[in-house]
Amino acid sequence: MKKFSAFVSLVSISFAGICDKVDLKKHVPVPSFRVESKREIYGLCEMIININNQLIPVYATKDFIISGEMFSYKKQITQEILEKVRKEITKRNLKKLEKLTYVSYKPQNVSDGKYFYFISDPDCPYCNRIKKKVKELASKEGWEIRLIWYPLPFHPYAKQKAISFLCENKTFEDYLEGNYGKKQCDKGKEAIDKNLRTLSFVRGTPTFIFPDGDVIVGANIKRLEQKLKGGNDAGF
Repeated sequence: MKKFSAFVSLVSISFAGICDKVDLKKHVPVPSFRVESKREIYGLCEMIININNQLIPVYATKDFIISGEMFSYKKQITQEILEKVRKEITKRNLKKLEKLTYVSYKPQNVSDGKYFYFISDPDCPYCNRIKKKVKELASKEGWEIRLIWYPLPFHPYAKQKAISFLCENKTFEDYLEGNYGKKQCDKGKEAIDKNLRTLSFVRGTPTFIFPDGDVIVGANIKRLEQKLKGGNDAGF
């Protein structure tokens, strides 16, 4: 028993401080980055690094670095930690979202604190496909929708539409009908430019962001419905 205890102690000592010995730049030219998560796992140092709002998982020792995902007995080790990290990043950015210009839809049965952000692009086909269903679910379950524009660069007219929508004080109903207006104004342009800067952590549209940090990316109506009904199976 003493021999076994000594062996365990030696193993623990040999693995101790693995992350302290890792120097990413020693092995690969890495641009400016932020370490979002760091832990020792299976004798390696797992690091989730943030480069220009892109999360990159690496597994390393002082002698090598491997970039990619880890699986163990059909379990997605990396995805689990990525979801946790993204949730923490979202929580950090929630106060920034509160300061952005948004268009609100409030059903009569809405309760205090029950709201979510609907990050959309006027020309996003997936957003347009599900927007009426999103309203239907919000009305049924009593959630406020806060629509925030995030026009993507590969939609050439999206930014102009988002600006005119704000300049003409359009409503959520106008969004459902595709009525964006035509007027351009400095106030609208400034608001959309601020959105683009603040939402750089968003990976695409549609994205649904909740006050608890849960995020649903994509037109996943099933997952959104589950979340609005009180489930916690939201994710990235």
